[in-house]
Amino acid sequence: MGDATESTVSGVQVQHGDHIDTIESVDFVFRAQRKLSFTYGAIFFAVTLGIPASSVWWKGWYATPIWGGFTANYLFVSLLYYIFLWAMAWTYSKQADKLDLTLETMADEIAAKAGKEG
Repeated sequence: MGDATESTVSGVQVQHGDHIDTIESVDFVFRAQRKLSFTYGAIFFAVTLGIPASSVWWKGWYATPIWGGFTANYLFVSLLYYIFLWAMAWTYSKQADKLDLTLETMADEIAAKAGKEG
C-alpha cells in the first residue's frame, strides 16, 4: 500500500467541460470521501447493532418500564433512534458539503494554474 504522506505531482490534467482534474485531486477526493463514508457507516452499524445486543446482555434495557410503561429499548427505538439517524444524516451532509467546497477550491486552483501555463 502507498504511504498517505507521500506526495508526487504528475502534472497530468484531464478536462471535462470547464472542470479540470489531476490524478492527485481525484485521489484526494476518493480518500476523503471514503474516510467520511466509512466513519459514518461504522457509527451507524455500531449503534444499530447495539440495540439488539443491549437486549441480549442487559435485561433492564427491555424489561424495566421507565416512563409511562415504556421500556428504555422501546423509547430508544421509537424516538431516539430516529433522532440519531436524522442528526447523523444532517452532520454527514454538512461534512460532505464542506468536502465539496474544498474540492471546488482545488479545481479552481488547478484551472488557474492550467490557465497560466497554457
